[in-house]
Amino acid sequence: MIQAEKKRWFIKLFAAYQRYYLLPRNFERVEATGHVHVPEKPAIYIANHSSWWDGLLIFQATEKHLEGNHFMLMAQEGLETYRFFRKLGAFSIDKSRIRDVVASLQYARQLLEAGSYVWIFPQGQILHQDQRPYFFETGIGYLLHQMPVPVVPVTLHYHFGEEKKPIASIHFGEPIQDDWEKMTRSSVSLYLSKLLEEQADEHKQTIIGGKHIEPQEQIC
Repeated sequence: MIQAEKKRWFIKLFAAYQRYYLLPRNFERVEATGHVHVPEKPAIYIANHSSWWDGLLIFQATEKHLEGNHFMLMAQEGLETYRFFRKLGAFSIDKSRIRDVVASLQYARQLLEAGSYVWIFPQGQILHQDQRPYFFETGIGYLLHQMPVPVVPVTLHYHFGEEKKPIASIHFGEPIQDDWEKMTRSSVSLYLSKLLEEQADEHKQTIIGGKHIEPQEQIC
């Protein structure tokens, strides 16, 4: 596995690059709604994964609006291609090797034990944002058995309005604290997948219905 190697100078430089160039060039706006704050340390954030942009938008949201030290689990091949993500807090997982999977989850546990926040895409791959039902891999259940911490559900939705460029919406749900150790790994994954799917559906229907979600935070 490839461990994260955060560089504060690079984080500041990349956040400025995204804020003033990359995101305005590609999006009409990026907004964060819901409970945009960090729970008691440590915590795991779970998010749906429908776009290559997901990680970059989450990075921008954490850097601009969330306190604490944030890390993100990323596919091995993706991190090998974009190695600079290590400097932003990404670490890898190679699902083709069970030993590497265990090493990545143990590394995530170490980060949580140190009081950091860990972001995971439990679907394990990029899927269309409207694909249902959600299926989570069991790694999230394994990790919560090892480190029973709160889970923050986050949904991302991309859509077009009257403008030429798309709008990206990130919605933060309330932290969930449960007795994870009394549940099997599979049942933890199933429970969280249903919960995140419901949040994604509500998020989408709010946008489709034309209801205005007053952004708590504007990312760009």
